[in-house]
Amino acid sequence: MDEKKLFYSTLFLSGKPVSIKTFRQIMDPVNLENRLIDYIDYFNSLDIGLKIRIVANGYQMVSDENVYESLVEVFGEKGETLTRATLETLAVIAYKQPITKTEIEEIRGVNSSSIIKNLLDKGFIKIIGRKDVPGKPLLYCTTNKFLEYFGLNNLSELPTFREWQELKKN
Repeated sequence: MDEKKLFYSTLFLSGKPVSIKTFRQIMDPVNLENRLIDYIDYFNSLDIGLKIRIVANGYQMVSDENVYESLVEVFGEKGETLTRATLETLAVIAYKQPITKTEIEEIRGVNSSSIIKNLLDKGFIKIIGRKDVPGKPLLYCTTNKFLEYFGLNNLSELPTFREWQELKKN
């Protein structure tokens, strides 16, 4: 079996990010990451309306941004729409994780119970344990769905405070 075809077919059939661990199970693991980068570069150079991106610690085949705008009219918006308050809460969790509900509310200055529940229900955050303080409050962190939604491979790709300030100016 042609390894490149196997890679592309796996991504096409999955519809969601596929981890390097999965590819190690079905392909020769020696120097695999470099070969996958070559396959991605080749595929993306074809300019066929599909792209492969590295996101959420995996690889995902998605429609090209230029084609996506035309497809939204036919198929509708596929992504979640998040409110400003939800995005603010999600940003606090992303930058301060693991974090408790009380700490989130101290930063935001408002009750965030319903937003946290909503983010848990949508799978953008998860509970990873309890903080070792009186009351043992729950600790929250972001999930791979968060990375996938924002097109990030990992949390280190989040903009720094300085980069964020520069983006705000523009």
